[in-house]
Amino acid sequence: MIDRISGWFERDENDAAVREGCTKRAVCLLLVSAARADGSFAAEEAREIARQVSGYFELPPDETAELVTLAAAEESQDLFSAARILNQQFSRERRREVLELMWRVAFSDGKLEAHEEALVHRVGKLLDIPHRELIALKLAVRDG
Repeated sequence: MIDRISGWFERDENDAAVREGCTKRAVCLLLVSAARADGSFAAEEAREIARQVSGYFELPPDETAELVTLAAAEESQDLFSAARILNQQFSRERRREVLELMWRVAFSDGKLEAHEEALVHRVGKLLDIPHRELIALKLAVRDG
């Protein structure tokens, strides 16, 4: 199970387990933010988040459920802190993968709302991914 750290993104730079936990939380928080961007959090979006998080991090169901529950319980979605963690810990390619996951969540309910698209664009800027790559990811997910 995930150890609860006081605060979502507190970290000890020398502790690999804490850094890994922070990156998992950051990704999950961004995916929940994408799902909530249109003002709702549909069941198919929650299932898609669980599927994406579980597959991306190769997590067992109980740890995946805990991550999604913790992210969904957050009243404030701190995109800046999540992006800072991912910029520090992830390569550019892994940050692109996170944006792809966000597009998958945004499209999972069958429609892409303007607020969802705007949020993914904002996170793309925070993750320093060029606009053309962001659009290529969006089209690949939409058409895939």
